[in-house]
Amino acid sequence: MDTVNTICQSCYFYCGLKVQREGNRIVRIDGLPEHSVNRGTICAKGLAAQQLVTDPNRLTQPLRRVGARGGGGWEYITWDEALDCIASEMRAAARDDGPESVVYHRGHAPGWVTTMNYVSRFMNVFGSPNVLTHAHLCFAPRAIAHASTYGGVPEPDFDGADCILLWGFNPAYTSVANYARRIADAKARGAKLVVVDPRFTPTAAKADLWLQPKPSTDVALAMGIVKVMIEEQLYNKRFIDEFTVGFDQLAEHVGLIELDKAAVMTGVPVDLIRQAARLISAGSQTVVKEGNGLDQHINVVQAVRGVALITALLGSINAPGGTVLMPPLPFADVQLRGARSPDAEERSLSTHPLYYRNGNSLHDEELFAALEAGEPYPIRALIVQGGSIVAANSNTERTLRLLDRVGFIAVHDLYPTATSRIADLILPATSFLERDLLLYYRYRPSAQVNMIALQQQVVPPVGESRSDLDLIFALAKRLDMTEEFPWKTVEEAFEWELEPVGITLEYLKQHPEGYQRIYAPEELYWTNGRTSFPTASGKVELVADRLAAFGYAPLPELEEIPEPLRLSEEYPFLCSTSLKLGIHTHTEFRTLPWIEDLEPAPFIEIHPAAADRLGISNGDEVRVTSRWGAVTALTRLSGGLAEDTVMLAYGYGQPYARGNWRSANDLTPDGSVAADPISGATSNRRVPVRIEPTNGNRPDMKRGVRFLIESLERCVGCHTCEVACRQEYGEARMRLHTAGPAKGTTGQTRAEYVILGKETCDLCRDRTNQGLAPACVTACPTHALVVVSDSSAVRLLQDGRYQLCASALATDTLDIKQQRE
Repeated sequence: MDTVNTICQSCYFYCGLKVQREGNRIVRIDGLPEHSVNRGTICAKGLAAQQLVTDPNRLTQPLRRVGARGGGGWEYITWDEALDCIASEMRAAARDDGPESVVYHRGHAPGWVTTMNYVSRFMNVFGSPNVLTHAHLCFAPRAIAHASTYGGVPEPDFDGADCILLWGFNPAYTSVANYARRIADAKARGAKLVVVDPRFTPTAAKADLWLQPKPSTDVALAMGIVKVMIEEQLYNKRFIDEFTVGFDQLAEHVGLIELDKAAVMTGVPVDLIRQAARLISAGSQTVVKEGNGLDQHINVVQAVRGVALITALLGSINAPGGTVLMPPLPFADVQLRGARSPDAEERSLSTHPLYYRNGNSLHDEELFAALEAGEPYPIRALIVQGGSIVAANSNTERTLRLLDRVGFIAVHDLYPTATSRIADLILPATSFLERDLLLYYRYRPSAQVNMIALQQQVVPPVGESRSDLDLIFALAKRLDMTEEFPWKTVEEAFEWELEPVGITLEYLKQHPEGYQRIYAPEELYWTNGRTSFPTASGKVELVADRLAAFGYAPLPELEEIPEPLRLSEEYPFLCSTSLKLGIHTHTEFRTLPWIEDLEPAPFIEIHPAAADRLGISNGDEVRVTSRWGAVTALTRLSGGLAEDTVMLAYGYGQPYARGNWRSANDLTPDGSVAADPISGATSNRRVPVRIEPTNGNRPDMKRGVRFLIESLERCVGCHTCEVACRQEYGEARMRLHTAGPAKGTTGQTRAEYVILGKETCDLCRDRTNQGLAPACVTACPTHALVVVSDSSAVRLLQDGRYQLCASALATDTLDIKQQRE
């Protein structure tokens, strides 16, 4: 048995892994202690990643379509045949309709920076300006807002903050080993936490203040907070005077905003808007971090502009304990920008110039618009790598209809995705455990460092799988790009890429924790002499001239929601279709046994009062219907939502996964219905729906979770509960443990008697189904034990003198006899 150190790519945060293997078999995965991102910890996805290489659902060989597209007929071909086929289609397209008729779609799975750079190089040399992503659904619209305010996307400095504002960001799901851990550390130091989210998330559960706006009303809430900060002079006057432009115009603009109107639009009371503004302004070091929750709204850019204005007013940009625009590392020109033709944007399919200029790419909705119109030219070939266009985008029916107009589709992926079903050629891809890759960190372990690390291959590729760069380099060779792709191996390319940084591939192999460039305070902070910002004025632009130059509002305005996205009698709920659990990344990991076992089916969260009006119980199967389609899901009651808002788990309905479920995007409106005018983002997080019970109710799931709670004050350690268990079941399903005697915090000697249920404890389900209390509760002489619902459990556990013994699914009612609560 030996150990390979590598980097996880189950999400974007790139934690260090220590992988033990026996031959070509992975035995276990642990966090790498010396890696600064995760410091030896790891999340559920990282642990379960070992099952990627044993998943029987993986693609293992190249396949060519036989028969009608989407008919399910395939035949094996060799890699050489497949590569020759793609090259031939690309040449024919360029000859007949120009190189721009070839489109290359890049998804998340291969990793963004390195692989995306080589895709751009490949397409620049080929002559097509049409590199495509689905980033209009994640990050790119927010990047436009940040760049239009202070010139780039900043890194949060949680480690130095005494107040943290998280807006549409749930790091307990998305970055538990990095951001969530550091926020918990900050809270332990005394930092205040404010969370803005329509859903009561695990992060909101740790907040000092939680604001719950209605979906798509973040502009009104952000500008309401800005108004209070200006009118009550809660802003950093020195920073505003020295490092910003447009303050007087901003002050005049918010002077016209009525807080009462903002409160009505958002559902957040005026007093909470004021409280939030005062709380975040009270700290000397406040970090503001927005997240993916602000994406997929038709006003996302202006919403993030509003949040960025809060950062600017606080003087928290390029400030310790705030957010920092990290200086760039010296990069090689991997994209070969000089090969891009001067008229590339004009020849592209782009209809959102700020989006295109943000990364020299366009997004899926722009492709769909061109396919719908048949202009400006036919799309002859589409290469899809590491992403499912069908699963990711709004209005699945429309997506499938339009993609059928593409002449040739090749898909390179780990799994037979929904997109691969309509492809002409399918190629198997390697997972991150089966190849080497150079990784640049967009999300860092601190706001003082830039990082590069090497992802090292752990096991051989599954079947005939090949890496993303292997595909790109092989196609480049077939298309006579040897001068622009001179490297014999990807390792040679990595060595060339690292030269400007001054390190080698061997250095990264010997340092699994990666290379770090640590910056001095004078390189980062305005308080230490860094005085300029990468904007046209060199200052923070409170009034966004960059937006105005393209005809967009330079300041966020409070606008009404368009009619198709409003509640109605027919569609009385607002549905967000993008509830992304921490055990998944987008549509990934649905078939890994350890992950699938946790959440095997899609669910929709609904307020108990709303469910009661509909006659729906916890675990019932329901039909969720919008103007654009319908899906089924299992209900999950949650008091953490407004009564007119529901949250649908995203990413289910993959054709290779178990269960006859549908994609959440069967419900969502496409860009022709409503979209963000600046970025093209679609409204996936505000979809009017109705909810109805189906005949597919799951009686075994119609249970609520019940909790066995122990009063530490009442328990005397008499063992009666254990013996009652033995009498009932012939075994003890719980154990009594004694802590102490020892001196407590008051100096007095104490002992605590702690009861812990075993895995077999189901809270005496047979008894509770008859309305009887569990045997231990009935027998307890001191009345130390009680079974309660989740709301009562929260209240008792917050008391500090109660502890959780066990939990289990139980009957919906708590009409239990022989219990003293």
